[in-house]
Amino acid sequence: MTLGGAKCSRRDVAEIVVGSCLMAFPTATAEDIWRLGETLSFGRVLMIAATSIVVLSVLIYEPHYGAHRPGDRREFLQRVLSTYGLTLAISAFILLGVDHLDFIPHPIVAFTRTILVAFPASFAATAVDTLR
Repeated sequence: MTLGGAKCSRRDVAEIVVGSCLMAFPTATAEDIWRLGETLSFGRVLMIAATSIVVLSVLIYEPHYGAHRPGDRREFLQRVLSTYGLTLAISAFILLGVDHLDFIPHPIVAFTRTILVAFPASFAATAVDTLR
């Protein structure tokens, strides 16, 4: 099975989903996240997303790509982006479930809330994925 082109097992995908859910649900139900999603500037949201991707890269590199082999760079990048993308999707789904993902009237607020929920959820997803 591939996750965004990166080779991984169904177990890896399941671990990412479970890890994401572990942090996404409590974060998505916090009123602070809902309010912050309404007031945070778009530039700061992009900064949080970039920080999340950089930290994910560090967390994923050592357990999966510590013994560097030629050709691993593309697979590594795909794994990082796929993990973050899957976490974003789960975060959006959970926000939709708690009725705080209003894409139609407020797409920027919905995007901001999704990024804020995905920030800790992506780290939990990676942590669960690296536990063996």
